[in-house]
Amino acid sequence: MHSDKHNRQHEIIDQISRKTISSQEDLKASLLTAGVDVTQATLSRDLKELGVVKIVADNGLYKYTLSGPADRIRILSCEASGNILVLKTSNGLAPAVAYEVDSMDIPHILGTVAGENTLFVVLADEADREKTRSDLWERLTEARS
Repeated sequence: MHSDKHNRQHEIIDQISRKTISSQEDLKASLLTAGVDVTQATLSRDLKELGVVKIVADNGLYKYTLSGPADRIRILSCEASGNILVLKTSNGLAPAVAYEVDSMDIPHILGTVAGENTLFVVLADEADREKTRSDLWERLTEARS
């Protein structure tokens, strides 16, 4: 069983990965809608621990995203099995990595399924498994450099 803190931080990562959230007030409201009630002080601590920062999005507005040490270590490995790539991440960060993979528009990637620290990337039957794995690994780790 996961702690309240772990579940709350997982939901924070999920919310900022799926939505453009530009303020703590907006994030707090989004978390409340998802069933997570959090104080402003706790939310501030969670954002700091997770390495969440504000960036300027493509539309010119600010949004929260993962950055810093948590961002650089979130992808630990990428292995292939059949038509599935299995990525291991730091605890609780698989949904954020899944969102990133889904937004890359890499040919032959059909979709992703994320758990806590494991992500499955489903490849099309005709995909060159090793080339796709190598390309994905390079793009994910290049973004961290």
